[in-house]
Amino acid sequence: MADPTPRPRPNLIPLAGAVLLYLYAMLIAVGSNNFQDFFIYRIGAVIALKGETPYDVPKVRALVAAQFPDDDPKWDSFVNNCGYFPPPLALVLYAPFAAVPWAVAKLLWAATLLFAAWAVTKLPGLFLRPGQVAPPTTGFWQFLPIVLVFNTMTITIVLVGQTTLVFLAAVVAGQLCFERGRKILGAFLWAIPFVKPHLALPLILLAWYLGGWRRAAMVFGFVALLNLIGAAMVGPDPVTALRAYFDYVPSAHKEVLYNRAYYNPQISSWNRLWFAYTGNLVELTIVTTVAGYLVWFGVVAGRCALAAEWPSPSWAACAAVAGGLLCCQVLGYELLLFTLAVPWLRDLWAAGYRVRAGLAVALIGFQFFVTPSVFEPIGLESARPLGVALFAVLVLVGPINPLKAQGRSSLGL
Repeated sequence: MADPTPRPRPNLIPLAGAVLLYLYAMLIAVGSNNFQDFFIYRIGAVIALKGETPYDVPKVRALVAAQFPDDDPKWDSFVNNCGYFPPPLALVLYAPFAAVPWAVAKLLWAATLLFAAWAVTKLPGLFLRPGQVAPPTTGFWQFLPIVLVFNTMTITIVLVGQTTLVFLAAVVAGQLCFERGRKILGAFLWAIPFVKPHLALPLILLAWYLGGWRRAAMVFGFVALLNLIGAAMVGPDPVTALRAYFDYVPSAHKEVLYNRAYYNPQISSWNRLWFAYTGNLVELTIVTTVAGYLVWFGVVAGRCALAAEWPSPSWAACAAVAGGLLCCQVLGYELLLFTLAVPWLRDLWAAGYRVRAGLAVALIGFQFFVTPSVFEPIGLESARPLGVALFAVLVLVGPINPLKAQGRSSLGL
């Protein structure tokens, strides 16, 4: 006998947001000469598939100049401030795009963004406590996924061809796999964000906290394996190729003006804020970035000890994101990772912390929709790092397990 219980209708509204972003990506792919950053990611794999090293700044800049000609390049022009800096892992992930002509690669990239955007729409229902019910797919929660994937930040990311949306989607899809028991696929997906290893580093500790040392080891193992495969693409000795990468990146990365706190007020890390308000310059290196993470995670551990309880999955994910944005020299388009704070905001609202949730939404909206130049007349040239720092403070002083916290104020604080 057939089951008389009617099946719920699928919610197609989140898919609409993903399709809108895909159509925009297709418009860029077919109708303009953009995707500059995607071109660089892809060209690194193109060079590596020839058995040559992509870590050759003059070679990469010559190829970039041929695709994006500039008749009068200045010292701060794009063609004079680019290079290939991702780890060898990225060569493996971008090899499929390098195996086809540029015109076809752009179409494939647009299709990739469709799936990435669709994955991100699943975020509001993830990072739940055991026994916690996912939010409904009606009202506000029905339309939130559209905002997450089709906004001014994602439009900018699509235009330049950055990888931030794919980074975010890999985290979300990986968590979805973990929660459904597909641990190996989840670990592989969490290795993809290590295209930007400085930002992805907190995922190792988050994997350990949410799934134990085996999950963290699987993620680390996939990262190591993909890097070895990518290094083997460059030369017959992967270890030598990896060593060359670590020798190359610290100095070459700083040749790009956009990556230097002195020149770029949109960098959102603590050192840009420090420079803006003290005049003392600290350019982040591998050592200082790791040191910053150690300080951040020490503060997080102290906050948990003070609360005398384990944090919720949503707060742990939010703390990992806040640490990454604060401790790394993050550019504007990478602030899309703020989206991973949505599960904690969901829990804050459900637990009655309406004021804190509102402040957090305001700080994130400030990063997404307000350009830094708006605040220059009042001396806030570094408004974005200030917003990141304030958000990090809000995470630390906020409830680490909102749905379990006691003694909340009747004002929703």
